[in-house]
Amino acid sequence: MLHEKATASSLTLSDKIDRVVTNRWLALPVFVLIMWGIYTIAMGGTVVSIGTMGTDWVNDVLFGEWIPNGVETLLTTLGVGEVLSSLIQDGIVAGVGAVLGFVPQILVLFFLLSILEDCGYMSRVAFIMDRLFRRFGLSGKSFIPLLVATGCGVPGIMASRTIEQDRDRKLTIMTTGFIPCGAKMPIIGLFAGAVFGQSPWVATSAFVIGIAA
Repeated sequence: MLHEKATASSLTLSDKIDRVVTNRWLALPVFVLIMWGIYTIAMGGTVVSIGTMGTDWVNDVLFGEWIPNGVETLLTTLGVGEVLSSLIQDGIVAGVGAVLGFVPQILVLFFLLSILEDCGYMSRVAFIMDRLFRRFGLSGKSFIPLLVATGCGVPGIMASRTIEQDRDRKLTIMTTGFIPCGAKMPIIGLFAGAVFGQSPWVATSAFVIGIAA
C-alpha cells in the first residue's frame, strides 16, 4: 500500500492550525496563553478587562448610586418607616446588586468561550486532554470548567454546558465544586486561623485536597 505524505502546500488552514494547537510540545503553552488572554479580558485588572469594567460599573454606579438613590427617594415619598427602608435597601437592593455584579464578567467569559467553541478550538483542547481525564472518568472537555472554576465556581459550573454527554456533564458539575476558587479562599483562611491556630498546613491541605478530591 502506497502512502502519500501531505506537502505544506496541500495543507489547509485548519490543518496548519492543528499542527500547532495539537502539537505534543506546543499545545499546552498555546492553551495557557489563550486562557490567560480570556481571563485578562473577562476578569483581569488591565485596560482591556471589559468584564471587570462592567462589574465595577454595576457595583459602583448602577447599584452603588443610581438604584439606591432612586429607591431611597421612592421610599421617602411613600413615607416608609426606617426599619422597612433599611431592610429594602440593605437587604433586597444590596443583595440583588451583589449577585448581578458578576453578570458582566460571566457574559464576557461565555462570549469568549463561545468564540473558541465555534471556531473548533475547544474540540482540539478536549482531544488533547481526553486521554488524561478519561482515567478519572471525565471528558476532555471537563478541563475548561475545572480551569475556569479556579477563578470562580459559578461560571466554572456553567461552562460545563458545552459537554454533550449527560453523564460527563453531571460528573463535571459535581467535581467542579471541589476546586478552590477566590470565594473559598477566605473561608479556608478563616477556619485555619480561628480553629487550627493559624496553621499554614491546614490551609494548604484544604486547597490541595479540594483539587485532589
